[in-house]
Amino acid sequence: MRTLVLSVILLAGCVQKTAAPALTRPSTLPLSTSTLDTMRASVEIPADGLWAAEAIEKPSAADWLLADQDAADLAAAATLISLPGTGLQDAARVTNADWQAWARDIQKTALEARAAARAKDLTKFTAAADHLTETCESCHTKYRPQNPSDGVARYPFYPPRTRDASSGFVAP
Repeated sequence: MRTLVLSVILLAGCVQKTAAPALTRPSTLPLSTSTLDTMRASVEIPADGLWAAEAIEKPSAADWLLADQDAADLAAAATLISLPGTGLQDAARVTNADWQAWARDIQKTALEARAAARAKDLTKFTAAADHLTETCESCHTKYRPQNPSDGVARYPFYPPRTRDASSGFVAP
């Protein structure tokens, strides 16, 4: 009996237990631009597009598609501004609860605008665009200096976008 018990113990020691593979979160790319540059290129442009679409009395099918695109771009940009950029104050800003709350609100509002654009619901779209204005102004009141450190208040280096009436595409 003792031999049987020792044999079982020895066999148990020889059997290796394999652990379940650890679930790992894929690493994310760091934001490679400053928050200021990300705001100018990825937040201001689609936000301006949403506000421009809001002002159209009877949006065409192309207007709704552009609003959908701007809303999708803005929803993605909200994720970018929640990450620390390369600017001197970027890492500190993104650790603030209000900054993160505003980034989440921008994303939520952009997704609401996108749903409204897809449904061609001007009332809901206008409500989302108006709320976006409130969210942006609240954040800018706290975090946006009157005179930006680089002296550029707006993105004058990007050409204006105009619509080609024959194709509906936006081109410089």
